[in-house]
Amino acid sequence: MQQPASTARTRDLLPHDQIQPCQVLLLEDDRDDQLFARRELMASDVVKDVVCFSDGDKLAAYMRDEGFMDRTVMALTPILILVDLEMPKKNGLMVIEDLKSDQFLRDIPIIVVTGTMDGDKLGLAKKLGANGVFRKPLRHSVLTDYYRSAWKWPQDDMWFQ
Repeated sequence: MQQPASTARTRDLLPHDQIQPCQVLLLEDDRDDQLFARRELMASDVVKDVVCFSDGDKLAAYMRDEGFMDRTVMALTPILILVDLEMPKKNGLMVIEDLKSDQFLRDIPIIVVTGTMDGDKLGLAKKLGANGVFRKPLRHSVLTDYYRSAWKWPQDDMWFQ
């Protein structure tokens, strides 16, 4: 899994007026990493909002409470989930597996955000359905490149399964 190409090259792939800013759900247990990532993400013109969670159960409860289980929220705003692999309670791999096994949530792109590049863990994350990996510290240019070059919203047949 490679990071997207440079910002200069990919900015032209999708015109700015065709970009709908997304809501980012950030699963990160380290408070400092949360604050840094949130600041970086909000600096991107493709991010509408960032909601942070310190564990996978809180993320799942939020998604359930906010209507994600019937796609009402997803129909209005593109969603992207960023997941740290090293988490207390439920690790990032377990969260990816849970989200990708849910019929309503499996089409939401999930990006692993990690400081370590453990090939076995990243391979398992990819096998479970993760859509890519960003290295820590997270930089908004990496997200902007991914969004503009690799992400189509809504995905083909996303609403008609």
